[in-house]
Amino acid sequence: MRIKYYLETYGCSLNSADSDVIVGNLTEIDGNRVKTIDTADLIILNTCGVKEPTEDRIISRLEKLATSKTPMVIAGCLPKISLARVKKAFPEYAAIIGPQSIESLIDIIPRILNGERGIIHLESDDVSKLKWLEGPPNSVICTIPICEGCLGSCAYCAVRFARGGVKSHSKRAVFSTIERCVHTGYREIRITSQDLGTYGVDIDSNLVELITMIDKIQGQHRFRLGMFNPNLVLESIDELVQVMRSDHFFKFFHIPLQSGSNVILEAMGRRYTTEEWERIVDVIRQTFSNPTIATDIIVGFPGETEQDFELTMNLISKVRPAVVNISKYGDRPGTMASKAQNKVDTSAKKERSRRLTKLVNEILEENNKSWIGWSGPVIVTEKGSRGGLMCRNPSYKPIIINDDIEFGEIVTIQVADAKRTHLIGKIIS
Repeated sequence: MRIKYYLETYGCSLNSADSDVIVGNLTEIDGNRVKTIDTADLIILNTCGVKEPTEDRIISRLEKLATSKTPMVIAGCLPKISLARVKKAFPEYAAIIGPQSIESLIDIIPRILNGERGIIHLESDDVSKLKWLEGPPNSVICTIPICEGCLGSCAYCAVRFARGGVKSHSKRAVFSTIERCVHTGYREIRITSQDLGTYGVDIDSNLVELITMIDKIQGQHRFRLGMFNPNLVLESIDELVQVMRSDHFFKFFHIPLQSGSNVILEAMGRRYTTEEWERIVDVIRQTFSNPTIATDIIVGFPGETEQDFELTMNLISKVRPAVVNISKYGDRPGTMASKAQNKVDTSAKKERSRRLTKLVNEILEENNKSWIGWSGPVIVTEKGSRGGLMCRNPSYKPIIINDDIEFGEIVTIQVADAKRTHLIGKIIS
């Protein structure tokens, strides 16, 4: 009997990749993913616990679904971060599994369909997820996890409780998985993990070795590297950018800053300084003419003074990253920061967030306008959220065209206009 399941995913690209693994895993027991809950024999919620607002949204969703008679599997990071709250939101759960226990679904789901409930399996399965990874259908974008876990002990982060220590997939496993995806027709290959800089520490390898190896895969694809923390690439950044000169790599670099104050970085448990972060950005910009620098900022971390925040504003204004993800600090269960006595007032956090957002929007508009007149190749990747087709140029800039082109096609366009969130292009050949 075919098992019809509905899968809903929250959170980061690593969670998205986990959902692709779940799909491949359930194929082994004749699983059939459906688009609506009403037609499903089983609901799977792949959850995230990185931020309080995300957790609240998931809990609200679980409470809404708790009235359904369809069995529920709650997967992902949140059960390992806020298990009691998950159970309270959906007390009649069929199963709760962790992010490293996806393999157990093959055994757990038949038990659920036979009427068993209340199964909990949060332990790690000692097996590579990549064997089950099945890229999303009707897409040319595929996400490949190369490792999970981290080496950090950031005072605000609860994800490390869920993902644990570093566990890297072998270079050969990553290579063969990417090769399979490329041959299947995927054109934008997203290389992801909690922190790419940790890759290989447990298997006597490193990120430079891995990307040098996968660069040898033939095809008209491009790799988009995910986030890496500054302290883990300080010694290798020169080698890293040399490998990324290859046309196989988008010139996109996600390097979190979190704060422009070294005092706050130390309090956060970050293991780098603002000067070291700047050095990495400088090396990238000296190597490439138009790289996309993406970064993250946490506003209102405990102890952040107005002077600390001004240092953040000044540094963002000076470096002018193309992408800035802004988060207002919020307590996460079990973290050191959640126990701090010097919390920043909520109104101050909101006010600082507004000021930083205003600055970032001004930078984005100016940055995007500088692209008007640019021409070059783009990969057509997906539908635009407001119409047209989304393309990505070598710097990973989002460009909308209004032409009827197949996903995966490479065309030459010219940028005709710029909005704050994207560029507008027209095909010239």
